Amino acid sequence: MTIEPVRKKRHPVLIALTLAVVLALIASAVVISVSTMTAQQRRESLVLLKDERLTALDEARGKIQPAVNTYLAAYKKARNAPASREEAEKGSAKERDDFQQAIISARTALNEVQTSDTAGAEDKTVSGAVAMLGDSYQAYLDSMEGLVESYPLFEGLFRQDAGCSGLFVGSKAANLRERQTLLAQAAVQCREAVNQLKQSKNVSYVEFARTLDNQIAQLETHAETTAKSEENYNEFVRLKDEYVKKIDDATARNAPDAEYATIADELKALNTRIKNNRSEFDFAAKRYVNGVRDMPTLVENVFTKDVADQIKHHDAVIPIRVQVLKDALDAELAE
Repeated sequence: MTIEPVRKKRHPVLIALTLAVVLALIASAVVISVSTMTAQQRRESLVLLKDERLTALDEARGKIQPAVNTYLAAYKKARNAPASREEAEKGSAKERDDFQQAIISARTALNEVQTSDTAGAEDKTVSGAVAMLGDSYQAYLDSMEGLVESYPLFEGLFRQDAGCSGLFVGSKAANLRERQTLLAQAAVQCREAVNQLKQSKNVSYVEFARTLDNQIAQLETHAETTAKSEENYNEFVRLKDEYVKKIDDATARNAPDAEYATIADELKALNTRIKNNRSEFDFAAKRYVNGVRDMPTLVENVFTKDVADQIKHHDAVIPIRVQVLKDALDAELAE
């Protein structure tokens, strides 16, 4: 009987090694496949962002300004009917809703851009450009929304709504002290509306409200100065009459020269007070008149200058942000 040598059990080891190699190859292939798919998906996402979503974003922004203008015109027309603020808001409700829908559409378009697959860029150029565009676009939407939301308050400042028209006292006052009193009363009611306007999301309204608040304070100061000067003047007239009597009395008594000298010194001091009072009055009166005269221009400039400049700024910045993003997308798609 032949005894065969015992073979070493190498099969399990070879099988294990073979499986390990196969699994490694499969895993490598899966990684390559997944990476390829991810890169392809990202490329498609970037192309979609550039060709469709940025176009939709621009189209959505193009509908905002017409909607703003339509609402403002509708509200103003309703208010001039005439109508109360509440009635005007009801009369322009459709235009307000249309504007709000335009804002919602624009924010949806912006969200589509911001949620695009921009991850994976090593230099973060695309994602950075998206962030800058988002900030500028959002600032524009907030500004326009604030312009519409706060318009009824702004438009009603110099109506009965806020009572700021009471700042124009004019001929209602019998004297300057009464003018100062009426102005102070009107300023209290007006400031309530002005302080509300300071909370607007539109910077033009906010800056206007701050300027108007400061101008009201200056009017109050000048009104007090002129009222006090008028009261001083009345006192000076009374003193003048007293000095006339004092001089007549001294003349009748053939008073000594020293008494005349004393009266002369007192009159000199009085004349100095009168001159100073007149200077203070002229200074305050001129600035009071200028403040009242310039107030309508201050109101008018909100739309003719400030809001117009604000819109021009956004119209200049946003296209630049869009172009920067497009350039970043082109650079990455070219790789």
